[in-house]
Amino acid sequence: MKKITLSIEGMTCSACSNGLEKYLNKQNGIKVATVNLVMANATVEYNEKELTVEQIEEFVKQAGFKSLGEFKEIKQEGKSKKEKIIFAIFSVLAILLMYISMGHMINLPTPLNPHTQSAAYTITLFILATTFLFYGADILKNGYKNLIHKTPNMDTLVAIGVISSYLYSIYEMILVLKGNMHATMNLYFESTAIVIYFIKLGRLIENSRKEQNQRSH
Repeated sequence: MKKITLSIEGMTCSACSNGLEKYLNKQNGIKVATVNLVMANATVEYNEKELTVEQIEEFVKQAGFKSLGEFKEIKQEGKSKKEKIIFAIFSVLAILLMYISMGHMINLPTPLNPHTQSAAYTITLFILATTFLFYGADILKNGYKNLIHKTPNMDTLVAIGVISSYLYSIYEMILVLKGNMHATMNLYFESTAIVIYFIKLGRLIENSRKEQNQRSH
């Protein structure tokens, strides 16, 4: 028997870690697997005659997560810096999106008025919200995979809510483009984007805490 500890990306709650742990323990060749949510890793004791590390990492992928290699070899500083830069860019986009979508409600001067420029207003919100779907693609993907594996978690709930509001808003956008200006009041593109934005904010804070815990160990 051999033992390896892998760094795991994509776990956000205890349902994630429990689901991954159960999935790994079901696989032939794995004697025991223990997943640590706080440290974001999985320790696997396995039969090296039946399994390779690559196969174990494939099991992790099938469960809806990603292995980043051996835990002791992971260096998060560069990745963390990149994530913060990307988050800063999307912070600006989130502010812009909220200003365009909500500014007219509190009589702020806005570049696009939903009543007089309904088509341009709607398309702008659609484009901005779509960029957030790409930003949160990992959340949507994990939510879908966990639902397929019958281990739904927070990502699953977020994915269902985000996709539902996005698709409904697209339906209303079609009505706007057909000339129904009142449909601009039924758009939820900003909700789609802001939910993803705050989930990313929470993960950024959580990852910073995990890095501190890893350094302390």
